[in-house]
Amino acid sequence: MNAYYFGVILGSLITGALTGAVPAICGAVKGKIGLALGGFFACLVSSLILGMILAIPVCAVFVWLIFKKEKNPTTPEY
Repeated sequence: MNAYYFGVILGSLITGALTGAVPAICGAVKGKIGLALGGFFACLVSSLILGMILAIPVCAVFVWLIFKKEKNPTTPEY
């Protein structure tokens, strides 16, 4: 394996870990560990596939899912 490819893979993993840390921390603070881990690993994989072009939107989607208000089925809607 060429040193160039090793550097590209390592850089992608570092980028994915940094972008994945955002939904992981947000999910841990809000108590949504499943979404936190899912967001971290999704950012890691998407960074390997397409770099920051895909990792940042995936991060944004998971942060939106974490902070999205859940509808309470016990309260009536007016």
